[in-house]
Amino acid sequence: MDLRQIKIFVAIAETGSFSAAADAVALTQSTVSQHISSLEEEMEVPLFNRLSRGISLTTGGTLFLRHARRILRESDALSQAMCSFRGLERAELIVGASNIPANYLVPQLLSTMKQEHPGISLTMLTGDTTEVLTMLEGAEIELALVGSRSDNSEIIFSPLIKDPLVLVVGSTHRWAESGPIEIDKLLSEPIIMRETGSGSGQSLDVALRLVGHDPAKLKIAARLGSNEAVLQAVASGYAGAFVSELSVKSWKNAAELKRVEIDGLFVERKIWMARARGRTFSPAAEAFSKMLRNRYKNK
Repeated sequence: MDLRQIKIFVAIAETGSFSAAADAVALTQSTVSQHISSLEEEMEVPLFNRLSRGISLTTGGTLFLRHARRILRESDALSQAMCSFRGLERAELIVGASNIPANYLVPQLLSTMKQEHPGISLTMLTGDTTEVLTMLEGAEIELALVGSRSDNSEIIFSPLIKDPLVLVVGSTHRWAESGPIEIDKLLSEPIIMRETGSGSGQSLDVALRLVGHDPAKLKIAARLGSNEAVLQAVASGYAGAFVSELSVKSWKNAAELKRVEIDGLFVERKIWMARARGRTFSPAAEAFSKMLRNRYKNK
């Protein structure tokens, strides 16, 4: 049984004859008869009474008609839903983002998305880089924006934007006006870090190892779960911290922070767009990723 047979059956039931149904579905009368014979054979019951004066539905045919009409309505609804999906007239998209892209990249894109694709409804799940990539692996999200990449071969990473980490201290800190400092001084001073698993922490570890220093020697005064909390603590004079350059530029109280250069250390990182290998993007995810690339290209 297939949809064509069901459509032919409903056409016969509604027109009252095989010949009229054949015209309605653009088939020959013999072809229509063959389809109905196959359908009756499969159902193992006659669907039509064939009389000299015409046809009528059997009791089984009446039952079949009720369900057949329901199937065709659902088929039409499915077709309409997929057309909307392809045309982005109404589409739901779930993405994941670590702290920096969640706060400083995605919100700036929403007005563009509203103008270009008003039918997309966006849900953004947040966490540290490790948590977001776990969501991606588990198919909880279609697309991820994270501050570092992993060596997981099942995830494809594409660079989106450069976002170096910079050392900042409060305006009253003794390094605020000191000029560049040496790495040894950095290792002797308490600093604030993001939570374990964050992209910023991973990037700092890599940068220190590249210049021959052990990240384990850092004196970590606190680990805080958000970039905003880190900046607030730094501004209060508690300790210094390596933070996203994007976040420093956007922070409302940026005047309370002082950037400190470190001789021989540059913490370079990127924000990455990640997708699961072998998993096809929905049209909404494709449109969203295109908007991201267009917005942040050459940055």
